[in-house]
Amino acid sequence: MNKLRFICALRDKGRLSKKEMANICDLSIPTVNKIIRFYLEKKVVKESEFGQSSGGRRPILYEFNEKVKYVIGVDFEIPELTLVVTDLKGRVVEKDFSHIPTRGSAQSATEYVGEKIVSLIAKSGLTKEDVVGIGFGAPAFLKDEKITISGKNLPSWKDVPAKRILQEITEIPVVVDNDVNLMTLSESYHMDYRDTVLLYLTLRKGIKGDIRMGGGVLINGEVFDGAHGNAATLRHAYMDFSASRKREELIEDVMKIENPQEMVLKLRDHLLMPMLNMVILFDPDRVVINAGILEQWEGMFIEECEKGLKHRLRGLSDWEFKVEMARDREMPCAKGAALRVLQQIFSNPDLFVEKFR
Repeated sequence: MNKLRFICALRDKGRLSKKEMANICDLSIPTVNKIIRFYLEKKVVKESEFGQSSGGRRPILYEFNEKVKYVIGVDFEIPELTLVVTDLKGRVVEKDFSHIPTRGSAQSATEYVGEKIVSLIAKSGLTKEDVVGIGFGAPAFLKDEKITISGKNLPSWKDVPAKRILQEITEIPVVVDNDVNLMTLSESYHMDYRDTVLLYLTLRKGIKGDIRMGGGVLINGEVFDGAHGNAATLRHAYMDFSASRKREELIEDVMKIENPQEMVLKLRDHLLMPMLNMVILFDPDRVVINAGILEQWEGMFIEECEKGLKHRLRGLSDWEFKVEMARDREMPCAKGAALRVLQQIFSNPDLFVEKFR
């Protein structure tokens, strides 16, 4: 436990002297010395520079070595696949983009992901021993560590053992979660939000001219999964625009329709009640909306959502929450998947000791 407290302090605070670490972690100097020696040998901690003198010799400062191990993050968006390699602070050091073959079985699609992960690790000059875990995000319902994907314009895959398949191929531990939960986590972490309750809603492209909608909730920075892993799920929250599109444009930009402004208003009306239910149930500090696929119409969509929410809540109570555009725009699900792994490691003493013993 002392070792985990020590590393978490160093990881969060940056460069610290032995005396500062002893004060922050409430540890004796001899204990701090012992921990530092242990982690210098493991290369988890490294000497940085000299601090300011308080009258005697300038103290050596120590810092967490975020490059000692790495994490893989996966965004299984369908049909797009995004992979990232991050360091132990969640910073992306390598990435890869491809398309998932969806015409085959769920097994073959998941095996494809596993093979791409293995290739990315090799491309990054790493080995499986350098990777502490893989985070896997999918537009799926979760049960018993299996994923079920369903929807009018999504493959119908039921109880896919994605975790087991990926672990067998990569020989690396895997954490599976809903894609929007992971996007929520990445937004909060990278924007350094300190909200008690954060709601996140996103629009994502489907595979046949549709737009899918998803929601996630963070409570005190932790993903709220609910009793069965389905918290904040927006069931049947999609809109199909394929009827107004040419066949050859179905997987192209969703804005290639005749009247995008009308589409924006339809989306707002379709999403407003699920959003309202989330706000009433969770009483958030902040509502973040990622509607980047709407391009120049994103701002209008978010403004209309905010107006609709506040109009329907008028007179019910004093609701104080911000409605904002998502600011973490690049690969949020893949980055959030890596962060989910790191969150588990740095909050679990036994798991931490296993990874860094």
